[in-house]
Amino acid sequence: MAPFLRDRFHPIGMVFTALILLFSVVAYADDCKRVKNILVLFDASGYMKEKDRYQQLLTQMGLFEKGMPVTADGFFNVGLRHYGLKVGMGCENTESILAIQPWDPERFFNAFPRTVSYGVSSLSAGLRGAADDASQAEGKTAILVIGGGIESCKAEPGRIAEQIMRNNPDLEIYTFQIGQAQEGSFFMRQIAEVGKGTYVRVEEFNSPASWYGWMKKNLVMPCASNVVPPSATPTFGFAPVTFDLNSVSVTSKDPAASAANQAALQTVGQLLKTNPQSRLVLHGYSNGQGSPEVNLKLSRKRAETVAKFIISRYGIASSRIGIVAHGAAQATMPPPGFSGDRMSRRVEFEISQQ
Repeated sequence: MAPFLRDRFHPIGMVFTALILLFSVVAYADDCKRVKNILVLFDASGYMKEKDRYQQLLTQMGLFEKGMPVTADGFFNVGLRHYGLKVGMGCENTESILAIQPWDPERFFNAFPRTVSYGVSSLSAGLRGAADDASQAEGKTAILVIGGGIESCKAEPGRIAEQIMRNNPDLEIYTFQIGQAQEGSFFMRQIAEVGKGTYVRVEEFNSPASWYGWMKKNLVMPCASNVVPPSATPTFGFAPVTFDLNSVSVTSKDPAASAANQAALQTVGQLLKTNPQSRLVLHGYSNGQGSPEVNLKLSRKRAETVAKFIISRYGIASSRIGIVAHGAAQATMPPPGFSGDRMSRRVEFEISQQ
């Protein structure tokens, strides 16, 4: 390792440390669950059969799964309920297909029907069933209503939501609309407002990072009492690992970049090792050259490389590490000798407490 990295009190080392602070955009944070349970209430009605809307829902659930590691797997309990899945069940067409339980991505995906017989859109019945599921769960629950928002049974979903909230004042309801039906938009906005939640058009969520950011903002809060000792936390923040062009290796052709990467990896690896309750989320980025698909894939591979290094070098369990691929990103402020383009090819660290 270069002398200026070994000696932080050398004048050059102090300048480098200050610059690391400036471009380390993901700082140490200790997060706690504000919401313990997530219940996904999804629309499988006839409306979703049109224009591949049901496939859009499955695509969003794939992004949801990849964006889940708010503080790595196991942070939330997750359940699934549908409405409108089966023909002939009329306006009581709703069913729980995955009880609220510790997050398991494989079980979550296997619970989704791949071929379905679409019935009427019984959104109100779905809300009532979801409220029953939530009332049986331990701890605070957020219901995520995902679908068109259409009501086929001459019921009033907004009024049903008001009744649910009166009976379950600790509940929260968030809505995510698929499609552009005006009626659906009206009901989904109304339900979110009554349910103390937010309304989102799913078209706005085009990557795992979108779901990750939404979860961090709405379902997580900083802990007040579960803090890693200050002595274990670097005072200068976390430097990212940067990459050569089209590379996924933490070793660079530039010796200074390699030394900086090793210093960053050692800092984070030792922190995780000495604080077994801490978790790590790795945020991968690329410089935007090529298609969005290529950039997303490359940013994920870079984060996976960093995860494998930390797991093998420091003996950290893989369950403590989550990955969020962002694809293309703008460069951050580079230190002397590093280009802005290199800073866009990076993996950032986010440490948190369960």
